[in-house]
Amino acid sequence: MPSYSTLLSGGLALAYTLILVLLLRRDQDQAGHRIQRWLVFTLVAALVAAAIYLLPDDAHAQSQYEALFVGDLTQPALGIITINLLLVLFGTHLLRYLQFRFAPVLLVVGLVWWAVQAVSSLTTSDLIIGEDGWLGRIYDPVVVPGLLTVVGWAVLGGLLLLAAFWAFARAHLPEVANQALFGAMLVPLVLLSAVLSTTGTDYLAEMGWLLLFVGLLGTVYSASVYRVFDIRRTLRHATATLVLTIITALVLFAAFLGAQGLDTDSTVAYIVLGVLALMLAALYIPLRTGAQLLVNRVFGATAEETSQMLRQFSEDITGVVELDALVEVTMRTLRQMLRVRRGGLVLVTEEGADSLHIEPVPQGLGEIPDIAGRIVRGGPIFKRLVNKRAPLLQYDLDFARDYESASPDERGFFKALRMSAYAPVMVQGQLVGLLCCGAKSSDDPFTDSDLELMMTIANQAGVALRNARLVADLRRREMEQAELNRALSGTKEVLERLDEVKTDFITIASHELRTPLAQIRGYTDIMEAMNEQGMLDQEQIEGMTGNLRKAADRLENLIGAMLDVSQLDVDAMDLRFAQTSIENVMRMAIEPLTESVRNRKLMLSARGLRDLPPLQGDMQRLVQAFRNVVLNAIKFTPDGGRIDITGQMQDDDILVTIKDSGIGIDPANHELIFEKFFRAHDPSLHSTGATKFMGAGPGLGLTIAKGVIDGHGGRIWVESEGHDPETLPGCTFYIALPLNPPAEAKRVLPFESSTAVRQTQELPAAGSNGEGDVPEAAQTILRPPAGLRDKAE
Repeated sequence: MPSYSTLLSGGLALAYTLILVLLLRRDQDQAGHRIQRWLVFTLVAALVAAAIYLLPDDAHAQSQYEALFVGDLTQPALGIITINLLLVLFGTHLLRYLQFRFAPVLLVVGLVWWAVQAVSSLTTSDLIIGEDGWLGRIYDPVVVPGLLTVVGWAVLGGLLLLAAFWAFARAHLPEVANQALFGAMLVPLVLLSAVLSTTGTDYLAEMGWLLLFVGLLGTVYSASVYRVFDIRRTLRHATATLVLTIITALVLFAAFLGAQGLDTDSTVAYIVLGVLALMLAALYIPLRTGAQLLVNRVFGATAEETSQMLRQFSEDITGVVELDALVEVTMRTLRQMLRVRRGGLVLVTEEGADSLHIEPVPQGLGEIPDIAGRIVRGGPIFKRLVNKRAPLLQYDLDFARDYESASPDERGFFKALRMSAYAPVMVQGQLVGLLCCGAKSSDDPFTDSDLELMMTIANQAGVALRNARLVADLRRREMEQAELNRALSGTKEVLERLDEVKTDFITIASHELRTPLAQIRGYTDIMEAMNEQGMLDQEQIEGMTGNLRKAADRLENLIGAMLDVSQLDVDAMDLRFAQTSIENVMRMAIEPLTESVRNRKLMLSARGLRDLPPLQGDMQRLVQAFRNVVLNAIKFTPDGGRIDITGQMQDDDILVTIKDSGIGIDPANHELIFEKFFRAHDPSLHSTGATKFMGAGPGLGLTIAKGVIDGHGGRIWVESEGHDPETLPGCTFYIALPLNPPAEAKRVLPFESSTAVRQTQELPAAGSNGEGDVPEAAQTILRPPAGLRDKAE
């Protein structure tokens, strides 16, 4: 008659075969096959192990089984080798089930360990592993196959437990965390079954076979069902039931003890027994009530409390017209009723015929990401929320086949929200929002009753949400209208200011034009009169023609500046790029200004320019731009003031700063000073001196400078605390230039810019009427090299 072990092994082998057949016949998708494949291999290994244990213990010594046993291999050792392979395959399946990417690494390392242990079992005869008591005899002396087996079990079990708990900790969905926890429960069960089934003791081995079957059955269950049962909720319910059972048992036990010592033949005994029963009942009722309240506290509100909170929520949102207030009331209700840690509202608006725009309200319960997305009409998410008017679980969205056709953008938006459940907020058949709930404080998955409760809250909040959005839209439009009015008012002020600028320009330009014209006419009249009288000599002719040339040059400079500005207006200023240096540019820019600086007793210094790297630029235009900025500093710095020029590298750009100790610029004019014809000061104070304090100018110099700098891909801006001729706050101009011009910069063959060349050669002598010498120690003037100076002259 077969032994019990033989019957048990045969029954388990038959059960494994049946499970394998059922698994292989299941119609699963490709992803499912990738997960199930390692489970099938694990079950095959379990089937082989059960078949091995059907063999007699001395099968290795019998001739009909000699093909199964090589070297010193025995039936128990072969069983251990098969169990070890089963553990490796089980670990690979578990890691893939928990979606760890290093599952192939474990497979390779595990197979190496298994192969080494198997080979050492074939070649070692010191101890037959698998025999009774072998686990206690592998350390002294050390038996390699046994030690490899035990160490491998410990490492594999620890690694799988660590992976399961890591997956549990990182999961933001309770369903995924529940799967990880279920896997963590399977690991010690399977590992313990492996140890017991290989002890060599019959009853322990039989217990191990049964535990292994239970563990693998649980593995098949977890891989086959859509979601495993809620372990934590089950444990809490079991604990609550146990507590109530213990309380009831204690009360009954006390009653039995009290009744045991009574004389049942006495009337007094019945009275005492009745009083005792009343006392115990009075004690039992509050104990059970307290325990029930504790259970309800753990598992959620009762039906009566839920109804009361829903009524309160309906009353609270009746008069709510602010979106923030609606979110606050709704989130407070969700926290009280469902005990969620996070929650929020997502606003839904019509985006077009094909999609809906979705965007979460920034306020909510917990952190709400600042994102936006869309829901495709006719897609699986739209059908679930709008057509079916049903709630949606994030777990279903991530793992259910029904949502595989959802677009990546839709799935990405909901995944970024890190919520667990969504309920549609519908008003008159139109989706206006989504009510979102994150994980619960207990980390329990959302049940059908929880989702039904979410739908009830969403339905009650629908009208309030629509009204709040209407109010929010009205207020936003009011704010936009107010902002538009402010912008129009500001634009009106700017236009009025620019209109004044044009008037001032006409006044200044007419003066600038008439002055040289008056000089030309005056000298020509004098020359004509003296010529008629025969009073002209060579010296007088040279003096008068020199003055005529200066007047003509001044007139030409003004016309050239206007032409340059007109080129900027139509983006027609072409640039010729060549390698140059800021040091040379600055020297050529300030060389014609040195006499005026000396006459005005100004101190002009430059630092850090020599160490700057060369750059690609139009040298003549850069000289023109920098001279205009320096000239601006000279004109608005009083006599005896200071102008400092510094250069440095900032990231990949050259940064030049021109700082003066002048009257400063009002912050309101920091942008306007670069507009053509703009003058920050009263044009009635106009002076004919180009370098005199508060001197002349049509208001084009900084405009041209900005156009040149912008054409090089750079940037120019000014900083100043304000305008005050008394305290002299000064101002600082910043010019940033890239080392290489932008690709879109306009380039032409070498050309001669009349204005740039002329300004490089000579500055009008209007500032030459200043007197006095600057002390040598107070001057730090940049002087170009002789060759460069000769070229400039």
